[in-house]
Amino acid sequence: MRSAWQNLFQLDSKKIYILSLLIGLGSGLMAVLFYYLLSLATHWTYGYLLHIPFLHATGETIFFPQLPIGTPRRWLFFILPTAGGLLVGLFTFFLAPEVKGTGTDAFLEAFHNRRGLVRKRISIVKGLATLITLGSGGSAGKEGPMAQMGASLGGLMGWWFKAGERARRTFLLAGVAGGLGAIFKAPLGAALTAVEIPYKEDLESDALIPCLLSSIMAYTIFGSFLGFGHIFQMKQEMFREPTLLIFYALLGLVCAAVGYIYVSFFHGIKKYFFDRLKLPLYLIPTLGGLLTGCVGYFFPEVTGGSLGMIQQAINGKVTLALWPGLGIFGLFALMQILATSFTVSSGGSGGVFGPSLFIGGMLGGAVGTIAHHFFPALAPNVAPFVVVGMGAFFAGVANAPFASLIMVSEMTGGYELLPPLMLVAAMAFIFTRRWSIYKNQVINKFYSKAHDWEINPNLLKKIPIETAFGNRFHREAIIPRHTPMTQIRALATSLHTPYLMVENESGELRGVISLHDLGMTAELDEASSLIVAEDILTQNVGRVTVNDNLYTALEKLASMEYDKVAVIDPKEQKNKLLGYLREKDILRFYQKHYQGTQKPPARS
Repeated sequence: MRSAWQNLFQLDSKKIYILSLLIGLGSGLMAVLFYYLLSLATHWTYGYLLHIPFLHATGETIFFPQLPIGTPRRWLFFILPTAGGLLVGLFTFFLAPEVKGTGTDAFLEAFHNRRGLVRKRISIVKGLATLITLGSGGSAGKEGPMAQMGASLGGLMGWWFKAGERARRTFLLAGVAGGLGAIFKAPLGAALTAVEIPYKEDLESDALIPCLLSSIMAYTIFGSFLGFGHIFQMKQEMFREPTLLIFYALLGLVCAAVGYIYVSFFHGIKKYFFDRLKLPLYLIPTLGGLLTGCVGYFFPEVTGGSLGMIQQAINGKVTLALWPGLGIFGLFALMQILATSFTVSSGGSGGVFGPSLFIGGMLGGAVGTIAHHFFPALAPNVAPFVVVGMGAFFAGVANAPFASLIMVSEMTGGYELLPPLMLVAAMAFIFTRRWSIYKNQVINKFYSKAHDWEINPNLLKKIPIETAFGNRFHREAIIPRHTPMTQIRALATSLHTPYLMVENESGELRGVISLHDLGMTAELDEASSLIVAEDILTQNVGRVTVNDNLYTALEKLASMEYDKVAVIDPKEQKNKLLGYLREKDILRFYQKHYQGTQKPPARS
């Protein structure tokens, strides 16, 4: 039966469009189910257990009526997120490690480096892990899981029809667009997000039409079940006062500065704290949940993925007095940074788009409070600044100015605020383009394996490695064969690589160590003081000589799972190790010195 379908769909552009609609249909249905289950989980947690109102945006569908609020049980914040972190840690450790974290980074890894392949179980495991994280009081967004779940559906479509790499990657992005378009009721913004988010300075334009088709189908399905309209409701706010551009420009600078702090803390606490803990991997999200619970005890508004506090700010429920307003908005932004970083950086499951909207909205509220203080007639309320801050902040931290403009406009209906949105998003993007909340986002298409076909192979075949690099090869990840296991792990962590090459006392290549293959078993932990590099290496390592050409080196890298190829001295009879090359070294050399193109491979 499957063979008959495959023969029917020998993929071309039109059939890819049809399949993109089917991906959107599936993504929309998944979004409906996910939204209902998340509503059930948060209703039970906040209503039955915590006795704390769970704030909703006006446009969100409410399945369950608000329960009578008794005496709040805030002390449960020390238990619920901690227990949720433990469950998520067990889920990700034993079933699918790639579902921890934002979800967006996982699909970016699949897009750039895994030929568009996503494991079939991801949609289920990611959905459950996120329901546990948010339902137990964690602080994260809904877009990460929906992006990864949609990507998983797109990957399943590619596997079913045995699609080629380009088609698989297109289906992956179409699934992302469908998931986002449904859950945020923003079909155009979601399609733009899917094609913009893979790169810091580029767009995956080939996938735009499939993403649009998938997104509008998913949005239609989701709206048919849960209602259409904007997530946030606000009064029509026209941009009429050029004087306020001064304050909007100030907001752009504030978003850039706080964006740098957010990204640095988000990645820094993972690198310098959570990754260095001497704990089993499944216990680290437990600690993250406990830290999140400490924040939630005092500020429950920043937990559970709630967008309701943003709606409160838009509705003017926060004081307009200068110093109290600045304090409230600033404190909520800070607490959201802490809670989201504790939850997601420790390995909890969830996205960062929702929290980024929250932080940006609070920063907008703070600057809007200043504008109101000095020009109350021109800025009678902070709602326009809240909306503009939402778009600007995400534009900066995610390097997605176009997507953020349209996404926020669709979510709020604030299309009349596009002029200040464009200004502030551009400013935030300009000042923050060197960093990103997404680790797997690359600069442009040239740095993605998805576009390796754009390199001229005939040119690379004419360039010997020695001509390109001389004797300048990397040696940072090369260790002696008697290096103990504890030092191996420390070096791998500091270099952010799971692969280390091993040499003997004479400088000969012995093999390579893959910490991915070794895992983190209890037996390995107990024997780590006795294990040295020689005991755990494998000799299956790609190698080239300085006389080989760059294309040969790229072929070696593509044919193995390691991210390095050993460079051997051909003048020595033995395997004298000069160093190693990475794919990015070859690509940077090519980009700097040459410009070549080639026809893309067929999609199917």
